[in-house]
Amino acid sequence: MTLEEIRVEIDSIDSAIKPLFIRRMECAKHVAEVKAVLGGDVYVPERERAVIERRSSDVDAGIREEYVTFLKHLMSVCRRYEYGLLGSLQEQVIADALDKAGLSADADHGNVEIGFSCSLENSDLNLFVNMAKLNRVGICGMQLEIKNGRQQITMSLDGNVKEEGMKRLLCQIGKEAEEFRIMGLR
Repeated sequence: MTLEEIRVEIDSIDSAIKPLFIRRMECAKHVAEVKAVLGGDVYVPERERAVIERRSSDVDAGIREEYVTFLKHLMSVCRRYEYGLLGSLQEQVIADALDKAGLSADADHGNVEIGFSCSLENSDLNLFVNMAKLNRVGICGMQLEIKNGRQQITMSLDGNVKEEGMKRLLCQIGKEAEEFRIMGLR
């Protein structure tokens, strides 16, 4: 195949993926609607690990890692969408973190400093960085330390805790990362 023929094939594949992606997001919306009524976590790591294992087990070893990464990103994007539909969950996660830090959302600020941790072996730090971009929240600074097989992360985020993108991002990190905390509002 020529490069042009390959590009035509890629365009055809991308066109076939689009309606499936839209259906996937419609399902994510229904999941959020059910969870808004019945409760339950958006992120259920055991289920996601099982789904990824089941779906990737028959993928050629040469591209399995890429497929697993694709699934993780797809699931993270769907969860981002769900968190965006669950405004009361966003408010609760942020209120709890602010209360624990002795801070008020009403304080004048344009920067939010957060901390959280991830297992070094199973780190999803790349997904959280990607979520900042998707939520249009700038990362002004980031520090990473490794202690006892764990990543200890602090991030300085450009924005206010009352902004929609920031609320969605803080909710997702707050629900999915360990030891999440808001450390300061500046």
